[in-house]
Amino acid sequence: MRHRVVVLLLAAFALPFAAGCPAAPRARPVKMGPTDTGLGSVESERRRLKGTWQLANLQMLSQSGEMLTVQAQGVLTYDDYGNLTMKGTITGSTDIDPSALNLSGRATIDPDRHTLRILDVTSATPDDRRVDPSIDPKHVRHYEFVNDTELKTTVVNADGKTTASATWKRQS
Repeated sequence: MRHRVVVLLLAAFALPFAAGCPAAPRARPVKMGPTDTGLGSVESERRRLKGTWQLANLQMLSQSGEMLTVQAQGVLTYDDYGNLTMKGTITGSTDIDPSALNLSGRATIDPDRHTLRILDVTSATPDDRRVDPSIDPKHVRHYEFVNDTELKTTVVNADGKTTASATWKRQS
């Protein structure tokens, strides 16, 4: 009998909560802390990267396995919304894969590792579009700001070997 009374009391207490209340929007926004904009923060790196960069120098790994300085032209742009676009052409060599200079997508920045991961990749070749960018090293760029006017990007393969290295000069 005592057990039934406890069950009935619990049921009576829980009934209003089980019925629930209708969903409603918050009356006021939730206060969050300030955005970290200090040196080395994601926001700081985004601000440094934002703009248009002109390709100054490109070195790529040839099919024979040697790093070659390649004649190339290219532009890298990064906008307010995290979209990164690289467009370029390679001249004077059919031995070099131009896909390292031609891709676009949303870029996530890891300021601790100095990497850009390009997600939702749109590329010049259908083979690149089918690759999962979360595991494909071709869609990750290691970056380094030499100063506010020069950016170096490097592509490293799954074995840790550098396959491409580009130097970009700020245009705007």
